[in-house]
Amino acid sequence: MKKTNILLGYLGLIAFMTVPQAYSADNNSDQNNARILFKIHDISPEKDVNGNVTGCNISATFFNNYDKALSNTQVILTWNDETIDEIINQEEYELKETLHRNPEASRSRYPTSKTTTPNISANIKIPLINAHQQISLKNKVSTDRCFILMNDMEIKINSCTFAGEAASDRGCKASFVYISPQDPQYFSEFKEISYEEELTTKENEISKELDETNSLYDEIITNMRKIGK
Repeated sequence: MKKTNILLGYLGLIAFMTVPQAYSADNNSDQNNARILFKIHDISPEKDVNGNVTGCNISATFFNNYDKALSNTQVILTWNDETIDEIINQEEYELKETLHRNPEASRSRYPTSKTTTPNISANIKIPLINAHQQISLKNKVSTDRCFILMNDMEIKINSCTFAGEAASDRGCKASFVYISPQDPQYFSEFKEISYEEELTTKENEISKELDETNSLYDEIITNMRKIGK
């Protein structure tokens, strides 16, 4: 391939990137282009008069980075307690082995699945969030394992509407990105990423790739000249 063709290819890509792009909740998007960031924070246990934890209070902050308002949205978050899950699986295995040896054996020796579940869920209804605004909501999760709520979770979006138009289920889910405590953004205010900032970042990436391609091309030409001598 000629160097000119390589240059033209990258120049064409840069030209394409400078054309304003229309973003939509239904567009295919990765985590860098997602438009609704959210995090779970201020997790605290709620106790009864005997000091037993009966639930966990949490706050959820959502930042709408779309150019249109978000409304009619229901988010269901589900955490899995892997430790409890393993205990239940082990008890079920032991119960089967016990009943195989003695069909009259007691089933009450393995009570974990009767007293708790490995899945912990929170149902959050989000009111109207205007474009480029954020909102914080309080919620209560029915569990005594508040520490689990700092972990990653499964995200399900029952519905979401942008500027009065309902988005597809796939589009809804793709629009939300969870910011974990491991992400630097978690400990600061969510910051709007403008189109200009995105464009600059992409142009820098293209420029870096172009430099690498030129270096590789020059190296190949140099080696070919050495061989031809």
